Amino acid sequence: MTFPYLIDSAGERYWPMRPLCEAIELNWHSQAAKLHPPRYTPREHDVRLPGQSPMKRALCLPQAEFEFWLKGLSSRKVNPGARLRVDQLRTHFFGDASAEKEHPFEQTAAAPKVLNRILNWRLKQTEPSDRSDLAKQITGQFREKNGFEIAEAQEHQLRGAVASLSTIIYQHDRSKTPSHMPISQRVDTIIKSIVDARPQRIHLLDSDFAALLCSIELEGQHYSNAHHDQP
Repeated sequence: MTFPYLIDSAGERYWPMRPLCEAIELNWHSQAAKLHPPRYTPREHDVRLPGQSPMKRALCLPQAEFEFWLKGLSSRKVNPGARLRVDQLRTHFFGDASAEKEHPFEQTAAAPKVLNRILNWRLKQTEPSDRSDLAKQITGQFREKNGFEIAEAQEHQLRGAVASLSTIIYQHDRSKTPSHMPISQRVDTIIKSIVDARPQRIHLLDSDFAALLCSIELEGQHYSNAHHDQP
């Protein structure tokens, strides 16, 4: 089997999907319905197909997404002729086709690992009793925003997924009102804001200094009152 492909100025390879699907006897319309963001980022390019002189616009996938698409094809849902050709393609790109079918996402397992590491970093800052609910909130927002679970993230989606998860965590933390924070957490927040501002500010602002002194004084009074109230 011979398929046309394109190489851009950066050396990235793109695969025209319609002629490829038709060559291996897959239904193009059913496959085209799957090739949409956020799972895929297809692009249209002018392609000169074998045996045809005029160039035609074709929907193309970059190499990484093409390989992901090829791994995800279900051999049980295609006719025997297409199944043979799909297996031939998998053997060409991945070596042992049977091993790929047994472990179809093994090479992309690093993406969920990275995202879970970010999530666990945030959960460690929360009381153990509250971690389960927080994890459900964050993973639910991630699914709604991206259209897939953290465990389903693939390597070519990782950069955008990291940005998305970081934004969700940031927005969640910003939504917490200081009035609901324990007194010590409020002091920690002020200290963190002063430390984080060091690269941008040479001198400590009067407002930051006053806020720090007041918060520490209030913290001391809070714990002193709590100590006196004990029986």
